[in-house]
Amino acid sequence: MKAKLILGCMAGLFCMIVIMAGCSKEKAVSDEGSDELAGKVGDWTLTREKLDLMIDNLPDHQKTKYASPEGKAELVGLLIEEEMYHQEALKRGFRKDERVQELIDNYTRSVLVGEYYNRVVQPMASPTEQEVHDYYEANHERYTKQPIVRAQHIFSVDRDKLVDLKKQIADGEPMTTLAHKFSEDDVTRADGGNLGYFNPGGYIRGIGYSKELSEAAFSMQKGEVSDPIKWQKGYSLLRVNEIRPAELRHYDEVKEEIKQHLIRQRIDGVKRDLFDDLKEGYDIANFLADELMMTERTPEELWNLAQTSTDSHQRIRHYEQIVNKYPDSKYAAEALFMIGFVYAEELKSMPDADRALNRVLDEYPQSEVAKTAQWMLENLNKPLPEFEDLDDLNEQIEQQSE
Repeated sequence: MKAKLILGCMAGLFCMIVIMAGCSKEKAVSDEGSDELAGKVGDWTLTREKLDLMIDNLPDHQKTKYASPEGKAELVGLLIEEEMYHQEALKRGFRKDERVQELIDNYTRSVLVGEYYNRVVQPMASPTEQEVHDYYEANHERYTKQPIVRAQHIFSVDRDKLVDLKKQIADGEPMTTLAHKFSEDDVTRADGGNLGYFNPGGYIRGIGYSKELSEAAFSMQKGEVSDPIKWQKGYSLLRVNEIRPAELRHYDEVKEEIKQHLIRQRIDGVKRDLFDDLKEGYDIANFLADELMMTERTPEELWNLAQTSTDSHQRIRHYEQIVNKYPDSKYAAEALFMIGFVYAEELKSMPDADRALNRVLDEYPQSEVAKTAQWMLENLNKPLPEFEDLDDLNEQIEQQSE
């Protein structure tokens, strides 16, 4: 049990230190060098400098745990115990075990592929500082914080009741007190009708989504009390207590976000170009892809296969075949949009969704789905309304834009 606990604690550290960012194999060191060392097991040594570097690279919650003198001592104890297991495993010949060697080879391969991606592929897709700044200047709307209000209400199904309550407010009666006494909204009555903060068209505490209340709130002045507003469940007296206008986020705040966004946009193209360049020097064959080529499908057939498939990944593969093999077909733009849609709604992979939807805007800006792709990009991190299909989504977007 103790060994399992130690190995569990060390799992995250192991990947960080990659044996060990701070541990070295040296000749035996005398106790005179202990001022530089944090610990040792035979010839294996861990310096204090490298221990500090290791802790600096830990996630915040682990860094806090191990930053104190007591924490450092605890961490050294864990590393010493792990090193003892390591040396015992070597003594028992585990390194020569076929399964262990396969795991080591796989890990080595993964590290090398990752380093190639980080050092070669990603830099090829990285934008210049000027490109990042130009994108920021051309897309202020994407980096503008929406306006926000804080409001409260008194709810009733009886409009006349609210008309009377508004007169009492005008005469000096606190709205919060009246909400406590007379509001018929069980969610907000206890705290004086507090609706919290919300954006235009956003979720309202105790209400949900209400076009009527949202539009009213963003047309009012701070401290103003509305007339009774009719909405789905009844009527509300509304007061806006705080208004925060729309605000453009500072360039320094978003430049890394923009850089990563541009990398995501470019990375697929970079990888395709790099693959085309590299494959000339290798004898490669994808026999399964060759077999698929023998069963050529039309764009219509691929579209129908995607529409009827119940597996999200399989649907994406069919849509990708349309985009890659038939980029000029009438199905291509919508297929690319559907790739983004499936990633967002079914697989919850927002970076992949962002990449696909931006490709719609870049490659098919005049298509019928371009407007829908833009709307999706603006709402990726918000709860979306329910709809049956793409036509239903487009209809709801049109209604919201009216």
